[in-house]
Amino acid sequence: MMIKPMKKYLIALFCLCFLFTGCSSDDGLSSVKKSVVGSWQLVERIDGFYPSTQSMPVNTNYIMEFRSDGIVVTIVDGEQISEMPYWLKPTNQGDDSYYLCYDPDIDYSQSTGGTTLRVEGDKLTIHSYGCFASTICVYRRLKVGM
Repeated sequence: MMIKPMKKYLIALFCLCFLFTGCSSDDGLSSVKKSVVGSWQLVERIDGFYPSTQSMPVNTNYIMEFRSDGIVVTIVDGEQISEMPYWLKPTNQGDDSYYLCYDPDIDYSQSTGGTTLRVEGDKLTIHSYGCFASTICVYRRLKVGM
């Protein structure tokens, strides 16, 4: 009978289709990563030591380049000063922010300090924080893609 082989073929085809279109584990990260890729110029820095904060002068020649290959490059006064891998993890804080991760062995969600990032159009906000101190750096987009 041809029914049983055809049934097995359809089940196999269904499973194969599910593998290619099944669940995604990126938690929306692909769109966020695409939005962060590019060059960003520092325009504002706010340093805080609980309970006060103050705006700090900024070097507008401070550039961060997030590349699509997962590398972030820091350039100051036209000279590259660092290059390191990065990736993003959801913070689950409900504010569209993501942990900016540099070390694969750190569980940033369980840490008393860390770095988060949020992209809003051409504005990138990076918030680094510890127990009592925090720094918020605001960047504006220079160019898209790298």
